[in-house]
This record gives sequence, structure tokens and C-alpha cells, in this order.
Amino acid sequence: MGGLLVNALLAIGLLVLIVLVVYLVDRVNSLEKQAKRVAQMAAHAPEAQPDPWHGLAGKALWDAMSGRPPAQLSAVDLQDMQSRYELVLHKHIQSLFDEGVRDAQRGMSGEPKNPRSIQTAQGAVESWLPSAQVNTLYTCGMDTVQQPAEQWSGLRQALDEAGEFLFGKTQIALSEPLSQSLLPQQPVPGLLSPAPAASAATAGGTGAAPPAAKPPAV
Repeated sequence: MGGLLVNALLAIGLLVLIVLVVYLVDRVNSLEKQAKRVAQMAAHAPEAQPDPWHGLAGKALWDAMSGRPPAQLSAVDLQDMQSRYELVLHKHIQSLFDEGVRDAQRGMSGEPKNPRSIQTAQGAVESWLPSAQVNTLYTCGMDTVQQPAEQWSGLRQALDEAGEFLFGKTQIALSEPLSQSLLPQQPVPGLLSPAPAASAATAGGTGAAPPAAKPPAV
């Protein structure tokens, strides 16, 4: 009787051991499959792109582009950044001018946002410009709506001076004055045109108006 009990316990223990071995083998195979899957995903994952602005944004980026780069930035990296910054500067200027146009068309007047996010092919970058030029660009955009085109001479001068300052500080060649690239060729919607001069011809007539009668001699 005792021998049968021992045999039964040995059989049960062997069965448990077999089950445990099968479980461990299956678990190892599952872990190997997961490891291979992770390795394949890592191999096909896109490589992280280096930061084209080297961690600079906002006023720090403007300072670097206007002749005050951080000491750790090499001359090669600075030149590479400057070639990319030209597009950022153009887009920032355009966005400020367009914001002024939109606000004037809505009958609003606000404080232009500075800095602002500018989208590029490498992603968005926070751009900052000096407040004097920011206000000039925004105000000039508003003036294109609020002033007739005949009064744009001062507006053109203000735009050109702002452009010369911004591009001059960053040592980027300005291909054309801002007044040529920003000012519309046609009147901006919402602009009140001056009243037309009264016609000398009478309604329905084709000839000139008759001269006034002379007063009788006394």
C-alpha cells in the first residue's frame, strides 16, 4: 500500500515537472518572438533628425542671427542656420503684415504676437523680431485697408526701412524692398475709395454744361 502511494506521488511530481518544462519552453519562445519584433521595429524606425536650430529659439535665435551667437555654436553651423533663417524671416514679416490687414478688415486693433511660431520644412520654430519693426509691419498692414492707395508713400517708406533694418542686422541680402513684395497691386477689400468727381455733363447729355449767365449791366 505504501509503495503504491509513493509511486502515485512520483507520477504526479513527474507530470507537474513535464508541464512546467513545456510552459517554460513556450514562454522562452514567446519572449524570443517579441525580441525579434522589437528589433525589426527599431531597425525600420526613422532616425532622429538633428535640430537645425541647435536648440535656439525666440530672441536667442534672433541674437545668433544678428551677430551675437552663443560661444558653443561653430561658424559652419551658424552659416547653415543663416541660410535657413532667410525663409523664417520672410514668413515672420509676411505674417505680421497679414495680421494687420485682417484686423483692419474686421475693425479690430490688437497687439501683434511676438514671438510667433513659424512653420518650415524642418518643423516649427519660434521666431522673435524687435518690437519696433513688429509694430511697424503690423501697422502698415492695417494702413493698406484704412488708407487710400494715393496716401501710401509714407507706408512704403516705413516698410522699406523696416526691411532694411531686419535684413541688414541678420546680414541677409534683401532681393527687393518690402513695399514691392508686401503691398497689394489692387486695393485691399474693405478700403474706402475716394468719391468720384462730379461729371460736368448733365444726366443723359453728351455735351459740356452751359456757361453761367452774366449778370445784367447796371
